[in-house]
Amino acid sequence: MDGSGAGIGATVDDDLIPPSAGSTHMSEVEWLRRWYGYNAAARHGYFETLSKIPPEELVGDRGASVPTLLDILGHSIGGIETWIVRMSALTGEPLAPYDGPEPTSLEDFRKYERATETQVGRFFSRPTDKDLDRTFLVPKLPPWWHEDFTAGVRSTILHVVDLELQHRGELNALFWQIDVEPPSLDWESFEKMSALPGAVAR
Repeated sequence: MDGSGAGIGATVDDDLIPPSAGSTHMSEVEWLRRWYGYNAAARHGYFETLSKIPPEELVGDRGASVPTLLDILGHSIGGIETWIVRMSALTGEPLAPYDGPEPTSLEDFRKYERATETQVGRFFSRPTDKDLDRTFLVPKLPPWWHEDFTAGVRSTILHVVDLELQHRGELNALFWQIDVEPPSLDWESFEKMSALPGAVAR
């Protein structure tokens, strides 16, 4: 589990969240929630692909940003959980960090992911667009960062989206190295899937 903060202080252009046909009345918070929903839906495809890979391949050192395929998955989920929990105190009672054991298997990470998705849902039920302009103090956390710093809510939420997109690309490259076809979910397919009867809002 990880709370990488690299890139959080970068300037964010609000125009990067585009309007969409049928969604022009969505608030910025709702748009950001959709991005988290898209990443969650895509992530489920990666769990399915990883479940078909031999266990020894999941834990082999790939010489990547973190050593193994499972480590990359955990790094992405950990980033979501860490920053959602940190920001939650700004809009109500702080969310509790995941209290399960340190994940070591794919099934452990499924449990961690389900708990994290619940946290994401709780977090996004509370803020308004005005809350996106707020900032919060982030205490130092070696080895990830060695000084306290102030982060913006909007830029942190977007940073977490970007973090997962980056690591999904990393997983794709590693899958190709072992002749595994990466899963794919484009935005249009996600929207259609979300509109199906019985679909769970993320």
